[in-house]
Amino acid sequence: MGTGEFTIGICATGESMEIAQLVTSLLDEADELQTRLQRLVIVASECPAGTLSCLRELQEEDSRIDLLVEGRRQGKAEAINKILALTKSPLVLFVNSDARPQPGALKRLLYSMDSDHGIGAVAAVPKLDAGTGLMSLLLNLMWSAHNNCSVTLNHMNVSNHSCDEMVMFRTSAISLLPRETVNDGAFLAATARLRGFSIKVSTEARVWVTTPKRIDDLIMQRRRILFGHAQVWHQVGTPPRTIESLLFLSPITGARLLVTTLALRPRLLLAVPVALVSEMAATVLSILDTTRSSKAHAIWRRFK
Repeated sequence: MGTGEFTIGICATGESMEIAQLVTSLLDEADELQTRLQRLVIVASECPAGTLSCLRELQEEDSRIDLLVEGRRQGKAEAINKILALTKSPLVLFVNSDARPQPGALKRLLYSMDSDHGIGAVAAVPKLDAGTGLMSLLLNLMWSAHNNCSVTLNHMNVSNHSCDEMVMFRTSAISLLPRETVNDGAFLAATARLRGFSIKVSTEARVWVTTPKRIDDLIMQRRRILFGHAQVWHQVGTPPRTIESLLFLSPITGARLLVTTLALRPRLLLAVPVALVSEMAATVLSILDTTRSSKAHAIWRRFK
């Protein structure tokens, strides 16, 4: 491959049950591709002894693994900055510790970066485990709209936003994050876009994500994300282009994306009333947070 060296960064906190499988799968795929993985950096914040023991065993087995232990959580932005400080390679892949990349996702992200050096970031498409009930419909509605928006803006080459479940950046396109940054993927993508790079999503690279199981956790998550988007807008001078920002700033485009999402999966219409109420609640709370403190949500609240 012509991608040169790259680094993988993983931020873990609490008890990360699947991190060993994640690390092993990423290392195995990198070896199969005969790529030059420079290092895999794990920042473990407030992780229990069992998780740290597992991570240290992995480190002993592979010299490419760097383990940085934080006894107290300092926020994801600080963890990412520590990873970037150790990154000497032209590419860096960030993967959430609870994410499960589909086999081949790493390869497809590397190929995308190698195909066009004008790409500053390329993300995998988030996928959800199948579920039942209204909560499942609600989550599928939100993520389906999100993914439809990402793919549409990708084809239009106007995207300035990336989610952070699994995303690869060109290090020359990004910078260290401001200390209290909440939405790391959004900030880094917006920075890359301002520097003249394009932001892409690979529809062939997929990653399974962990989602809230309760409506109150979902509202708190959306509260944090909306606060973080407003924060990025303030930091870089332009709002992240997401389905919710388009509904507000470009209603026709946003409505068209929502309609096409529902047309593809009509059953999701059942979740629209709940989605409207929960999103309104999250929006009001995020506005209150914005008026009270610029440091809110720097350390994420964990799901129950």
